[in-house]
Amino acid sequence: MIRLKRLLLFAILAPSIFVVLVAGLSYFPHGAHFFTHEQEHLGMAIVMVVGIIPFSFLMLRIFRRIQSHILHQNEQLARQARETEALLKIGRTVEQSMDMDRVIPAALEAILEATTGEAAEVWLVDQPQGVVHLRYHEGEAKEAFAEITRLSIGEGYPGMVAQIGKPILTHSLPNDATFLRHKVKAEGFQTFYTIPLRRGESTIGVLTVAARDPEALTSEDERRLLDLMAEHIAVAVENAQLHEEVQTLAVTTERERLAREMHDGLVQVLGYVNTKAQAVKELLKTGQVETAVQQMEQLEAAAQETYDDVREAILALGINGKKRPFMESLREYLQRFSDLAELPAQLEVEGTPFLQSPRIEVQLLRIIQEALANTRKHARATRARVLFAFNASGCRLVIEDDGRGFDPARLAHGPWPQMGLQSMRERASSVGGRFILDTAPDRGTRVIVDISRPGE
Repeated sequence: MIRLKRLLLFAILAPSIFVVLVAGLSYFPHGAHFFTHEQEHLGMAIVMVVGIIPFSFLMLRIFRRIQSHILHQNEQLARQARETEALLKIGRTVEQSMDMDRVIPAALEAILEATTGEAAEVWLVDQPQGVVHLRYHEGEAKEAFAEITRLSIGEGYPGMVAQIGKPILTHSLPNDATFLRHKVKAEGFQTFYTIPLRRGESTIGVLTVAARDPEALTSEDERRLLDLMAEHIAVAVENAQLHEEVQTLAVTTERERLAREMHDGLVQVLGYVNTKAQAVKELLKTGQVETAVQQMEQLEAAAQETYDDVREAILALGINGKKRPFMESLREYLQRFSDLAELPAQLEVEGTPFLQSPRIEVQLLRIIQEALANTRKHARATRARVLFAFNASGCRLVIEDDGRGFDPARLAHGPWPQMGLQSMRERASSVGGRFILDTAPDRGTRVIVDISRPGE
């Protein structure tokens, strides 16, 4: 603003002085001429040059300062734009995924794009063991940084920051005895910035950024950006850890529930087998061999069905215990079910899937498993289909087959206790879902579960 005022002042004064001088020469009393006309014209020219040259130099100097100021502001705006883009990238990734293996690498890449850092790491704190583990690395010299991947709390810069909960910055790694990874020093790294990942009063991890340039990360704005990014990463780590704990709890709870169901089912089967065995024994005593053979055939069928049920239960336990995306686990289950039951089961997805809680995912998977088990045992179907339809209000799960169907009103009169439908209905209700059974003789069966979108 001061430069612009000076420019305006000189832009007014310089021409004014020039005009006054020219006018003075032009209106000098004719009788008092001391110069010839040629000398007067030459003098006017000299006055013009003397006035214009300093003014021009001054103008040029001011314009250069203004240009330099504008370029500096443009650089600041560009840097702020990069910082904002990096923060938005990390924020979007944290919101869209609970998978730490996806979120943290993306955050480290954003850090390297927005700062003068050449390598970035995240160490996670294991308080029960009293150590920090190197979990993620992005950028240069990956093998050198992997020279040490575990430090005691208080050891090295990651361990020290995990202990004190405050950032540490050094620009002289080669001469720094606190930094323990000699291969990193040999790679020429000079600058190392270590930032705690804090949630509340606890330090749950450490972010580090390294560079070969000893002048790197000297800007307060750059360090402020890294501190903000560390906050986002801390949220991502905490969310992922909580998600993993909830998922583990959901799987454990489901395994306990499945074990109870298997126990109840086996008790019923063993009771059935015992009854049949006693009947066969009495029939053989009375010489009714043909009837005894029929009873043995029924007993054999019951044993085979129980064997298939146990194999499916083991398959379900294996799928539920794997920490992978829901749709990936479901595809694997359907493929293995198809091979086991010799019944093609296809997965279809409509719309854009959204994240369900682990508790809901476990219950939906068990409903699918129960419905397909009923299809295998009772439907005489040639194919089955599992459909997930996602929309703005929620999702609809449909498990359908092309089998013989049945009359739900007559279900209780079958030869076997029919617990599957009640179990599916209870599972759907436990996660706020609506259970629908659509079936009739000779037109297949559709099991439908409607789940509202999270937050609805």
